[in-house]
Amino acid sequence: MEAYKISLKYALLTTLSCLLLGYPFAYFMARARPSIRPALLMLVMLPFWTSFLLRVYAWKGILADQGVLNNLLLALGIIQEPVVMLYTNVSMLVGMTYVYCPFMILPLYANLVKMDFRLLEAAHDLGASSWKAFWLITVPLSKSGIIAGSMLVFIPCVGEFVIPSLLGGAENIMIGRVVWDEMFSSNNWPRAAALSVVMILLILVPLAFYYRSSNGRGAHTES
Repeated sequence: MEAYKISLKYALLTTLSCLLLGYPFAYFMARARPSIRPALLMLVMLPFWTSFLLRVYAWKGILADQGVLNNLLLALGIIQEPVVMLYTNVSMLVGMTYVYCPFMILPLYANLVKMDFRLLEAAHDLGASSWKAFWLITVPLSKSGIIAGSMLVFIPCVGEFVIPSLLGGAENIMIGRVVWDEMFSSNNWPRAAALSVVMILLILVPLAFYYRSSNGRGAHTES
């Protein structure tokens, strides 16, 4: 049960982190000149040209005690001794956010690029501040992109195995690692199958929510 709680916790944190980082970039891409949008989109897609494992191992080199980040901080005089960053909660969250952030950016961009930004100009003409116009117009209109991106991030994060194994600490046993141990270490395939079924049922909950919200928007549009 604890593994499910940890998996859901880090899946939610990763989804929130990807949303906070991905939304501004997607918004910037949507507001950018059409001539530079392909280049910005290419920057988002560029990590997919490299192996998933290589990207995760690269973070091990960056966050290690004698890694790139610690050496840079030592050279700048910001720290006096290496900071333990690898095999912690933070390193695991950083790795998962980095890997899954493009899955948040792409649906948001596809949604925001179709938005009529003249609505924001009309809101400003009526006296709304930039923040109020963003909160009352942009966010509601991008709701479908937010939900789609959140599902694309949350669902694979629940069963993530590679990143917690390579970057996470020993105490962060997510459900993917538990299933792996039951199958290949304990050779208890029935238990592993039961854990996998429960994990699938947990994943079906956000999928049902997304399906229901999509049908609700469709019915509202038709009416």
